[in-house]
Amino acid sequence: MTGEKFSARLGAGVEKTGRLEAGRLALAAEAINFFARIAALNDAPSPEVLATSAVRDAENGAELVDRVGETTGLKMRLISGKKEAELGFRGALSALAERPEKVVVVDLGGGSAQLILGDESGTIEERVSLPLGTNRTTERFVRVDPPTDGELEGLRDHVSKMLPAWDVGEAPVVAVGGSARAMLRLTTDPLTRERLWRLSGEVRTRPSGLLAREHGLTPERARVLPAAITTLATVLETYGKEELTVARGGIREGTLLALAERGEI
Repeated sequence: MTGEKFSARLGAGVEKTGRLEAGRLALAAEAINFFARIAALNDAPSPEVLATSAVRDAENGAELVDRVGETTGLKMRLISGKKEAELGFRGALSALAERPEKVVVVDLGGGSAQLILGDESGTIEERVSLPLGTNRTTERFVRVDPPTDGELEGLRDHVSKMLPAWDVGEAPVVAVGGSARAMLRLTTDPLTRERLWRLSGEVRTRPSGLLAREHGLTPERARVLPAAITTLATVLETYGKEELTVARGGIREGTLLALAERGEI
């Protein structure tokens, strides 16, 4: 399977204003229209269009749903945090070469983070959707570029207080999402807890523009990486885990599996 991506950063500004920015809303609608036309040209089945936390949380999220319907004829599905977690967990499992008996999956998006504790069969024991997406936490805690030690310490404290007090036992932690994958561009070392904290210190020495050029990242991704690294390191710290695994599956793969099996989400 191959894929093309476009980032409209829909969640930008939602933390502060509670609304999708008009320009980003229009950009997202145009991007969806573009991909729908590509699908039609290739005789693909009717595309499935999902909306997650940014649209879910924004006061004007329905405007995007309506605009997509008007311009493409497609119905955008606004899925719950619970469903987002289920699909992300399933996609993550599909990307693991070896499935542990139990696993904690952290699906770190722009607007929210889904945490799921489940087993190798796909059964979910615990799940929660938290307002810890990288766009949201960057807007809330990071005022300068690169961020200061104090800003990321504030984020670290916030994340540790938000995480649920689960007994995860021996379950390893697996992260999915664009920011988690971007970390693999910064280092080839195993992503131990110690290495993540050192990596957090390293990215604090470079403005996001320089970080983007050095590692082939988009400026938008580079801007939120300090928050992403801090968040994932805090997850390891909170649950007493020594190493993070990054999986390349996620909500898209989980959605495709669900559609293939049931014909619906």
